[in-house]
Amino acid sequence: MTFICFTRINNISAMPMRSRTIIFLTFICLGFTCRANCEEHLSAADFTVLGQPADTMMKDYLTAIVDRQFAARASLLASLKTAQDWDRHAEFIRRSMSDWTGSFPHRTPLRPRVTGRIDREKYTVEKVLFESRPNFLVSANLYLPKNYPHPRPAILNVIGHSPDGKATEKVQRRSIAQARKGFVALTIDAIGQGERQIKDYTAYGRPPGNAHRIIGTQAFLAGTHVFNFMVWDVIRAVDYLISRPEVDPARIGCTGCSGGGMMTTYVLAFEPRISVAVPVCNPNTWSHRVHANCGTDHEQVFFGCFAAGIDPRGDPLFTHVPKPLLVNASTDDKLNPPSGVWDLSTWLYKAYAAHGAPQKFQTTMVKAPHGYNQEQRELTYAWMLKWLAGDASDYWEGDFPVEKGEDLWCTPYGNLYRQPNSKQGPRFAGTQPSELVVEYLNRHKPRWTKVRMQSALIKHRRRIRTLVTDVLCINADCPRPQAERKMPRFVAGQKLTPVILKPEEGIVLPGLWIESKASSRQAGSQKQAKGPVLLYLNDKGKDALVNEQSMVRNLLRKGFRIFAVDLRGIGETAPGMEEKFWDFLAGKPILGQRVTDVRAVIQWLSQPAINAEGIYVWAEGLCALHAALAASLEDAISGMVLEQPLLAFESIVTTKVPAFRHEIIAPGVLTKFDLPQVYQALCPAKVTLLNPLAGDKSPVSQAHANKVYQGVVDTYKASGKSGNWSVYTNVSDKKRADLAFSALVEMMEPQRVEPR
Repeated sequence: MTFICFTRINNISAMPMRSRTIIFLTFICLGFTCRANCEEHLSAADFTVLGQPADTMMKDYLTAIVDRQFAARASLLASLKTAQDWDRHAEFIRRSMSDWTGSFPHRTPLRPRVTGRIDREKYTVEKVLFESRPNFLVSANLYLPKNYPHPRPAILNVIGHSPDGKATEKVQRRSIAQARKGFVALTIDAIGQGERQIKDYTAYGRPPGNAHRIIGTQAFLAGTHVFNFMVWDVIRAVDYLISRPEVDPARIGCTGCSGGGMMTTYVLAFEPRISVAVPVCNPNTWSHRVHANCGTDHEQVFFGCFAAGIDPRGDPLFTHVPKPLLVNASTDDKLNPPSGVWDLSTWLYKAYAAHGAPQKFQTTMVKAPHGYNQEQRELTYAWMLKWLAGDASDYWEGDFPVEKGEDLWCTPYGNLYRQPNSKQGPRFAGTQPSELVVEYLNRHKPRWTKVRMQSALIKHRRRIRTLVTDVLCINADCPRPQAERKMPRFVAGQKLTPVILKPEEGIVLPGLWIESKASSRQAGSQKQAKGPVLLYLNDKGKDALVNEQSMVRNLLRKGFRIFAVDLRGIGETAPGMEEKFWDFLAGKPILGQRVTDVRAVIQWLSQPAINAEGIYVWAEGLCALHAALAASLEDAISGMVLEQPLLAFESIVTTKVPAFRHEIIAPGVLTKFDLPQVYQALCPAKVTLLNPLAGDKSPVSQAHANKVYQGVVDTYKASGKSGNWSVYTNVSDKKRADLAFSALVEMMEPQRVEPR
């Protein structure tokens, strides 16, 4: 190592010529030294392939798909003329919603209990708990009017994303005003809010959205839907209402704002006993929301609904026709563009007109932001009074006090998962939503037989290929992408050749060949040197190789040519828009799209012009999952090193708080297969896993990994290739690169067949 000391030189012109020459030559040498040192390493900029940012690629791509699907929906709706036409379409929506939601459990005893009462001059509040499923508790407040003859019309209040749930001031005002006007009002906490908040989720976002996201992800993988749990709570709330002698079962209304407006809209496809509905600040048209860059939550989406011609944001309202419906909206709602409200309202009015009941439908839009303000509430009172009580004149809300939040608690601690026990202290009580998901998984996951005989392996491989393409909604065949090769450049002793792959219209995959100068010179006039090809994938982008330069140089010395590429929505084409759920609604999950990208790259690398003497994969993070799934569909992959791969989909469902979100969702995957079955299908390919992660992204122990992958070990052993399957856990960062390098080099070497 050379150290150079700089001192300040005040008057260089006064120095002797020899001294000045020495200083001059020193600086020249220093400049060459610095340049050489700089060129020793690649920078992130060296991995840039695209000439201009592509950060809107996925947004534009998905928007184009949604536009096509909504054009088809508009054509369908335009063909509906008669009441019978609209009824058939409503039945189609009802059946589709039922299929997407999944079957409900049998009705079980509600076991309602009133845990306390609040007596006021014009009404009484009862604190109620009931079980929508065995030991699955729902907390509610029942507002009973005084000085009115019974039975009375009732209103079910479902609540949006308000953490305090039924105790929220504006929710209380709505409930109290309804009771003061003679309605029986039942207001319930949804999953994750009010007394149903889940403390384990506190650090993962604002309730109840944190619960909806976490449980929603687990439910999708397990093959069910968090909406199934939530809407069943609402249906059972109607059961509770009609069980009360104070309620007229023929006169039941439902209203809610935002997420509560969603539930008011969606429940109509399942609950015919609701005779009047007022969804607030939610009904809209999804195509308008996509163009407004709006997303949504897990409980509000159904996979592939756009492709089926159904917009869940508003189309369930067609199942309510011709019963009274008020769409209560606001002008400055950033989550629900007014243009989308009017678009939906046009079709709804036509449906009501075809039934000869246009007076039973109305859309109002007040000057206000997203919410349920007093003016909107008063519009709801007027509508409910008109259709449930016969007189809409008493619609003014008035002024009155509300209760302290804790005074409305149905449980001593304000959380139904912690009940007091005098002997043991606080304890958890009641089934949690995540437990419902695990119960569903245990009932519906397939039981796989052992795969040991060669004939069984061939059959298993075919089955996995069918299941993977089905779950990911991708084609069995993957065409070779178009490719645009750019001029190479030489940096840090390496030849870098940018390549842009185009697997389909609107999508580009920026890639970069990394080769040694020596191998490129040896190729002579050939367009591509021969040798094994290593495909590098990383969910942080291909420029993550900047941190792996020592390993890159060693791989090049061993003869590898490296092709690093960004899958769609990663690296240069990020963001992937996963959090919006547009891909899910359109029926093109981002997980499947990226697996298709890997397949397309493999197809391109397999062509004779590439001169690949074996194709190997080095993938990290989520891209390790993409690579494994792609390998089950492509035979050209000779071996893989997968770093920090997901251990198994089931680990996401069984962990309390998973760290994976939208980007991992493969709807119903666990009703078909899990990753161990995928790895079995790869046998006898050479596969090494480094530091697999559990569903919460924590490292797993070797013992746990061995247990999960025991079937994979047995399959490789029975094939005489047990050396081709390796799993290493708890590998330090210092040893990780050495282990990955050794595994890749060994994969190029012939493997002897072990005796059976």
